[in-house]
Amino acid sequence: MNLKIVRAFLVVGLTGCGVAELPQDVPNAELGSTESNVIVGSVNWSSVTSLSSTSTERTRSKAVGYLSIPAVGSRCTAWLVGTDKVVTNNHCIGSSADAVGAKVSFNYEDGVASTSRIWYDCSTFVRTWSAEDMTVLTCKPLNGYYPGQVYGKLTVASGNAANSSAMYVVHQNCDYNATPSCVPTKKYSPGSVLNTNWSSNELSYNADTLGGSSGSPVLGGAGSTYAHLVIGLHHVGVGSNYSSTAYNTGVEASAIKARLAEIGL
Repeated sequence: MNLKIVRAFLVVGLTGCGVAELPQDVPNAELGSTESNVIVGSVNWSSVTSLSSTSTERTRSKAVGYLSIPAVGSRCTAWLVGTDKVVTNNHCIGSSADAVGAKVSFNYEDGVASTSRIWYDCSTFVRTWSAEDMTVLTCKPLNGYYPGQVYGKLTVASGNAANSSAMYVVHQNCDYNATPSCVPTKKYSPGSVLNTNWSSNELSYNADTLGGSSGSPVLGGAGSTYAHLVIGLHHVGVGSNYSSTAYNTGVEASAIKARLAEIGL
C-alpha cells in the first residue's frame, strides 16, 4: 500500500478581513504538501442536515465548524471543547501567526445561505502540540454569547476506543474529486475502528474524509463504550481515494485529554 501524503489544506479566497466577511465557496484546490485524507471505497457520508433533528449525532454535529484560515489561505475543520475553545490540527494552524484572522462558522451547512452563516473570531492562539498534530484556539463572543453557549461542546472520552467499535466523523467537506466546484458543507461519515493501536497514540478507521476534514472530531458510534464522545482527532489518510484498502487515522482520546489537561481543559 502506498502512503499517500498530501497536506490537508485547501485553498480559499477571502473577501476581506473581519468576522463579518465570508470565505468564498471555492476552496477545493489542494496544496501539495504533507498530509492527506481519503475516501474509503465508495462515498458514504451524508449531510448532517439529513440526520434526525432529535438524534444525538445531529446534536453533537452542531459543535463542529468550518475553520477559515486566511493567514495561510486555507481551510480545515474545528470543534468546540469548551465554551470558547476550539480544537483543530497543528498542520492547519501551527503558530500565532497562522491564527491571525482565523474564524469559525458552526452553521456552514446545507440549506444555509452564505449571507446567513455566522462567523466567530477564533484567532486567539492558545497552544499547539506538533507530536499530536493538535492546536487549541480561543473564540470571542458574538452578540454577547460564546459559541459553546449556542452550539454546545464535545467531551473527550476517558479511554481509547476498541477495535471494530462503531464511530463517526463530523467534518466540513464535499467530494471535490468528482465535483471540483462543490461547497464543503458539514458532513457525517459513519464507520468503524480498524486498529486502536495503529501507531503510538493513533487509531485508524474506515470513515470517509478528504483534505479539509483535518482537525475534525472522531466520535464513538451508538452502542459503543464511548458513544458520542470524542475518541480521536482526525488528521491523516493512508492509500488512494476510492480504494477499499484505504483508511484514515487520528490521534487517540488519551493523548488529546492529556494535552487539554495541560491548559486546564
